[in-house]
Amino acid sequence: MSATILSAREVFARVYPILSRHDALFKVPSRLDFLTLLNSGIPDFSQIGKFLTVYPRSADEAVIIARELHRATRGLAGPRVPFDVPYRRNSLVHYRYGAFRPSPKNGHGVVFSPTGRRHMDLRAPGKAIPRWVVNPFNKTQGNPRPNGPIGEKFLVFEVKMQRGKGGVYEAVDLCTSPARVVIIKEGRRHGETDWGGKDGYARLIHEAHVLRSLRRERLPVPKILLEFVWGRRRYLALEKVPGRSLVPSNRTQPAKSSWRRAAKILGQLEPLLAKMHRSGWVWRDCKPNHIFLSGGEIHLIDFEGACRISETSVLRWGSPNYLPAVCRKQFAARRPGTLEDDYALGVIAFQFLSGEFPGSSSRSRAAVYQRARCPDWLRVKIETLLRCDIPTNARKLR
Repeated sequence: MSATILSAREVFARVYPILSRHDALFKVPSRLDFLTLLNSGIPDFSQIGKFLTVYPRSADEAVIIARELHRATRGLAGPRVPFDVPYRRNSLVHYRYGAFRPSPKNGHGVVFSPTGRRHMDLRAPGKAIPRWVVNPFNKTQGNPRPNGPIGEKFLVFEVKMQRGKGGVYEAVDLCTSPARVVIIKEGRRHGETDWGGKDGYARLIHEAHVLRSLRRERLPVPKILLEFVWGRRRYLALEKVPGRSLVPSNRTQPAKSSWRRAAKILGQLEPLLAKMHRSGWVWRDCKPNHIFLSGGEIHLIDFEGACRISETSVLRWGSPNYLPAVCRKQFAARRPGTLEDDYALGVIAFQFLSGEFPGSSSRSRAAVYQRARCPDWLRVKIETLLRCDIPTNARKLR
């Protein structure tokens, strides 16, 4: 049974009487924050949407329970479970044939064919039902849908990211001559729905709006080549940004650090953020992985968390290491202004100065500045950015 954090309570209220009547074994997450983690797909992509798992005693019982659960939850929201088979189109009920628990050796379970042969229980496309198993749900399945624009207009050759809200893919645009490489961003209905009701689909609509606005201001962000919808998913085909990110995704710190590198990055990035802020936007996801450098020029990516500077009703957004302390609480009201970007800029400058994240105290940071032989003017600038979340009177006291 699939559910979002907003629909989980209603889903459980409707299915519990059915499961109780059948005396069926089932499991659910003990807390909604655990469901949030499951639906993100970060710990295990195959677990997205698995709010409630039922263990029927037989195939006949599975068919009966699935039918009742589907009818009881029709119309409620929940993400698609990646490698399971949906009971019907847009159903919250999914099924698969597999092991009860993974092997401690390789993380995969083992299932046995009628001849006693062992098979790895793989959670992958087309592996939900082993070939020797008669699928008791076959009569409920419709015809598979065609691939749509992905596969017809775009040939994906690399998955850059895959999680509950959607994927990011590198693809060849087959509709141009000569063919060009593009980045495709995907937003899924009910994917990582937050407490404000926004899912991956809605965030992609918002990002497209932000990108168009920033492009009009001549900021170096990706150009939208095509925007389209297929089923319960929304897509943006974007030009591929040239160059490499300041820090690769497999690293947390730059390979080389010095105060000169910090000053150079700060000198390039600060005017771009200032221009973004003058246009009325705050990025809220400023970090080295989202900043690309090519031929001495900087390009910026990923704006689904951006908001208007004056906006206060949005939920927390961004990576913890680049968020000021006052913005780390999940339900804290956002302050108007550019606090998130200012602090993140200070963190990035400190990283390129020292090769580490800034400590929480000014005393620990002072030792790093001294070791890096940082000029006073640069130290003052970085400290001003890092302490931007401290009220003015508190700064005086310190």
